[in-house]
Amino acid sequence: MRVLILNGSARREKGVTGRLLRSIVKGLSEGGALVTQFQIQDLKISPCTACLSCMHRKTGECALKDDMNLIYEELKTSDVLILATPVYLDGMSAQLKMVIDRCMCCMEPFLTKDHSGRVRHTYAWRMPKKMMLISTAGFPEMETFDPLIPTFNAQVANFGSESIAEICIPGTIALQVEPQTLDHHLELLEEAGANIAINGQLSTDIIEKLNSPPLTVDQYLAISAKYESWCRKQLAAVLAG
Repeated sequence: MRVLILNGSARREKGVTGRLLRSIVKGLSEGGALVTQFQIQDLKISPCTACLSCMHRKTGECALKDDMNLIYEELKTSDVLILATPVYLDGMSAQLKMVIDRCMCCMEPFLTKDHSGRVRHTYAWRMPKKMMLISTAGFPEMETFDPLIPTFNAQVANFGSESIAEICIPGTIALQVEPQTLDHHLELLEEAGANIAINGQLSTDIIEKLNSPPLTVDQYLAISAKYESWCRKQLAAVLAG
């Protein structure tokens, strides 16, 4: 099995998103999967210009020539695509959204109905058969992910793929102050990676466990108070300087 991971975090591997990915990559590798990962922040990728050259001139080929070509090569040969992103302002990062928009070139200008009866484009080349979302957010409530999850599932449907799971872990402000509070979820993600590599799917049980917040709101606020105290000191130093 070939797995492609696109990390849309502006902090690359330094933040909570990076920690989550290290765990699932470990599990995927131990399960025998071949994993390729891109830190989108490190790549030179331009936004889609909606020129439609990929549909009207050279079907399936983007007119823009940049680092997106590296991602296209992996998309065409991967079995699973994992999209990883923090929620900054109610959706996936700008870096990851730009990559998703550029994947429009997998489509042809022709129209058909999918298995649900919804009108879609036919495909010049196919995206990975299965997709998975891994997301984090600074606030502690699961509702923070409410705008992102439908967007992800709409993208899955547009690409004619199937969602393995949407894994959403909130509370990153506190999780960075006390990193050990994330340990249980990291262990679960390692197990999840191995399951995906071996079975191509996840059980409902492990999905539910991963989507259980690591901290209650009160625990989150108590830990985050340390961060707020640090912020006040930083701001006071700037004002005093």
